[in-house]
Amino acid sequence: MGLRLGQGHRRASSRPEERRGGKAEARKGEESSGGLARSAGKAEAPALNMGGEEALAAFGARRKKERESEPEESRTDPKAYEARHYRLFWNNNFAAECGSYEDTTSISPMSFTDRRCTFADMQSTLQIFSVKVEEIMGGLQWPLHVYGMVAARDIVDRNRNIIFHRQRDNFQSITEEDPYLALTGPTRAVVVNVHPVYFEVDLKVKGAIESEDRDLSFLALCYTCNGPCISYVTNLVGTSKLSTLKFTFGHILNSVEATVNVEVISGRWPCDYQGVFTAKTSNIDDMDIVMLAFEDGKLPMDDDCKIKLSRRVICVELVPPEENRKKSKLMLTMKALHINDINGKVEHYLSFKPKKNGRSHRKIKVGPCEIQVTVAWSLLSTFKCFYEEAIS
Repeated sequence: MGLRLGQGHRRASSRPEERRGGKAEARKGEESSGGLARSAGKAEAPALNMGGEEALAAFGARRKKERESEPEESRTDPKAYEARHYRLFWNNNFAAECGSYEDTTSISPMSFTDRRCTFADMQSTLQIFSVKVEEIMGGLQWPLHVYGMVAARDIVDRNRNIIFHRQRDNFQSITEEDPYLALTGPTRAVVVNVHPVYFEVDLKVKGAIESEDRDLSFLALCYTCNGPCISYVTNLVGTSKLSTLKFTFGHILNSVEATVNVEVISGRWPCDYQGVFTAKTSNIDDMDIVMLAFEDGKLPMDDDCKIKLSRRVICVELVPPEENRKKSKLMLTMKALHINDINGKVEHYLSFKPKKNGRSHRKIKVGPCEIQVTVAWSLLSTFKCFYEEAIS
């Protein structure tokens, strides 16, 4: 079957002179059009430049109009504006699966302490050391009466894992000399992998009356990392209209979750003794985590004689036996000091080798008071469903 010729196709001439003539005419046409194009290019160059300038001016005018239509907050407090957009992003992408934006994590620590799970293993985690009000602006003055919430959101369930939370009538007074929030979390390990961790901040400064309260910080800060070779400490800083906050935390590789429980098993805490309980890991031994500090001589306990720790979840790197490097340990310190007698001092230092599951126990004495320290070890997962199976 022959080729059908339609529009855009021309049959080749069978006569040599026509072909030669056609080629000559084509060359003349190309030379003629090439000359016109070159001359036109020279003539139109200024027009092209002018067109670029006009396009740039039009873009600037359009962007100015867009900015004018955006909320004032996008210019006066851009980080707060981003935080509001993060909430919209979360609701659009995760609300159907994860529930309300205000929901706190339903996953408890020690999920795999007594249960084995094929999909639980050592994970990279974030160990939160401190949240500091680095700077204040906008006429704020020290001390500040701070209340509100700070939370982390990870891949496990994307809900709030509370780090700090106080109601207005239970504010924390922070000073320029001690501008750190008294942290009470996280309530479980914060898992980090290729998916980022978000730090959500909604803090206010209490005024004389509620209508005079001011927004200290409203942020949604993102932390992501492509996989460090070693565990390390880093900072994440966020500046809003009235303050700058600095998060200090460790990115802990191959870690397990350690949950610390302390209880009085005999005797009573000695009268007029202050106490401080701290934790750290041997691979980051210059960063202490305050689990409990009380200055009034009254040891906070529940009805079961368990001491009410402010924080009790620590992440510890578990170095595999085949790796020829220093093994990390969990180190706990308990210090008791008599309020009126500097010689009345008791100190205990405990060291625990991390495990994949199970529990470790130690006993200490402070005067007539005997205390048992229990560390529950657990592997971690990135899937919420396996936690739910473990605790069901």
